[in-house]
Amino acid sequence: MSGKYLYKKTSLNVAFFCLLICFGASHAMASSTDRQTLLVEFLRLTDQQPQWLSFERLEKLESGLQSLEDDGLNPSHYQFGRIQRLVQQRGSGANLDLSPAEDAVISGAYLEALADLKLGRTRHKNVENYLDFRQHQPDALSAVVQLAIAYLDQPDKAFDQARPQMDGYRQLRLRYTDLRQRQSTEPVLPAIEPHRPSLRVGMTDPRVRLLRQHLSLPTPEQDADYFEDSLALAVAQYQSQHGLQADGIAGPQTLSRLNRTVQQDLDAIRINLERWRRVNLALTDHRVVVDIAGATLRYYQNGERVLDTRTQVGRRDRPTPLMLSEISHFTLNPTWTIPPTIYRNDKLPAIRRDPGYLQSNRLTVLDPQGNRLDPESIDWDNPGHILLRQAAGPHNALGQVAIRFPNRQSIYLHDTPNQQLFDRSQRYFSSGCVRVEGATYLVEQLLQATGSPAADDLESLLSSGITRNVSIGIPVTIVLGYWTAEVNTQGELQIHADPYGLDPILLAALNN
Repeated sequence: MSGKYLYKKTSLNVAFFCLLICFGASHAMASSTDRQTLLVEFLRLTDQQPQWLSFERLEKLESGLQSLEDDGLNPSHYQFGRIQRLVQQRGSGANLDLSPAEDAVISGAYLEALADLKLGRTRHKNVENYLDFRQHQPDALSAVVQLAIAYLDQPDKAFDQARPQMDGYRQLRLRYTDLRQRQSTEPVLPAIEPHRPSLRVGMTDPRVRLLRQHLSLPTPEQDADYFEDSLALAVAQYQSQHGLQADGIAGPQTLSRLNRTVQQDLDAIRINLERWRRVNLALTDHRVVVDIAGATLRYYQNGERVLDTRTQVGRRDRPTPLMLSEISHFTLNPTWTIPPTIYRNDKLPAIRRDPGYLQSNRLTVLDPQGNRLDPESIDWDNPGHILLRQAAGPHNALGQVAIRFPNRQSIYLHDTPNQQLFDRSQRYFSSGCVRVEGATYLVEQLLQATGSPAADDLESLLSSGITRNVSIGIPVTIVLGYWTAEVNTQGELQIHADPYGLDPILLAALNN
């Protein structure tokens, strides 16, 4: 009986039941619903006909799955060994004779690999779940099936089409490929103790010799342990290349970065490739992207980066939440109503210590209805339900502008009078909202790019000192994301701090 005849007699449910037995049992992931949706739709659109009775197709599928290694994905998660064994039959002269269930297993692996590459392998895991995949699910999964069918004769090309095309992804993938090739030949150097006194000009320390080795500098015949001016210049250059404070002093951060192994860097790239896959659906050509870990903001028009600036983001104990939204409007000359956490933990203790704190910080006391209260009538040991509001002006914590977008946590971007903090290499200072260097310029760019009538009047509106909301011309996508590895404009791999400790959690989910 032919395989084709068998397929005509096999129902979708039976085919999927076989898939669960042969394939799903070893992949008990939350994406099993996706797998079922993908396969049932695929079998329906292909009229349940066998698809893998050609060695040529299988060889191209094998090649496509092999390429996933350069994306930090493991081909063995997608029946790679089974497909390899089938391909090897070609040399023995054997014919391909797959049962409906075996053919469905290969189709399921093909579909799942494409979905993981395009949408992220951990998209259903309860990690970094600021993107609700469910809102994209029907269209996204349908697109994966259509892609898989369109390239059935060239499945290797389907992977090229599914692969994210953002510069951040492509650059990290190239660096990942390069590091994988170098891993077996890269020398493993002894670690430099990072927690002893920092190494600086004029010091003599046995660690200086190791520092030279890590920087690939020759060791002088004399005074090899002496830290001279030329070594400080080399350290500063290394720091600049890796996003560290370029002071020429080999302190704990610099030494920890030098001590990283190739495997640690490979893991960091894998984690951040997955983060790019997770936001692949969300990134429109016109977007604002905040990198919380790197404390930076990038603004894109027509897919091209037009602004790159620094930010101050949430402290480790008050983290900035990861999220996806759309910028809706701006508040010019904003007042600031103190959020409950800041009021309880910061402002109330300050008021108790200093009765003049309210006046010096231009804070007004209000009842829940917004009526003004006399501060002297409040028992500050038990103040009850009150609000504190800071007047607009140069000392207001939000500066001249706030950039608003819908979200449950009341997070927004804003200006700040604390400009000096942008010069720090690690900028985790806020209570959750994002302070933006050059915030007024960003607002000006957004107003102009979206055709808002307020674009030409921004300067006068700001100088008026009047608090007002201004609508954006059209909504603009905003992503508050988290990337701890990137390739900078000089082509160097930069590893950022992991302030919220998210990397190990995502790596474990990715390896599941």
